[in-house]
Amino acid sequence: MLRYSFTAAVLLLSSAVAGAGGAAPQASAAAGQSAATAPMQLFTSPEGRFSVMMPGTPVKSSEQAKLSDSTSIAIYEFSISLASDNISYLVMYNDYPAGYAEDGPQAVLARTRDGAVKNKTLNSDLEISLNGIPGRAFTSTDSDGFNYSVRQFLNGKRLYQLIVVSNKGYTAAQTDEFMNSFRIL
Repeated sequence: MLRYSFTAAVLLLSSAVAGAGGAAPQASAAAGQSAATAPMQLFTSPEGRFSVMMPGTPVKSSEQAKLSDSTSIAIYEFSISLASDNISYLVMYNDYPAGYAEDGPQAVLARTRDGAVKNKTLNSDLEISLNGIPGRAFTSTDSDGFNYSVRQFLNGKRLYQLIVVSNKGYTAAQTDEFMNSFRIL
């Protein structure tokens, strides 16, 4: 899979535990770039309590992430890669235990953003909501030219993350449809 999976999720998560709608911008296609598309289909995760349109059937995986010496949580990931792994669509979620992420949703989401963009250039950042659930949409680029489009929502103690990663020279043409279709059930 492309460069973004559990390692990046842990970066997002570790920053979150320390201490009006909008669409996420999509990478524009420059001359010579490739756009990969696949038929969009509805994916529903009963255990994750969400649905989303994805370009194919995602692969499910999970991993434990340490929050402290004595506390760890499970991170669940649903991912699809296209264009020989040059474009990836991911939905991840985790539940924080009591005592974590207590200082307000936007503060938590800002810290997860900061963890995600560490060593990257933050291109855009916007507070959003999904039917009243606080969220954040941001884009970034790393030094290798990988583009990241992220939407996060904090529903109580559950953090949802929608992520599209594309390698330079590739356009994730279905980013808006993917991001805009996400529903918390």
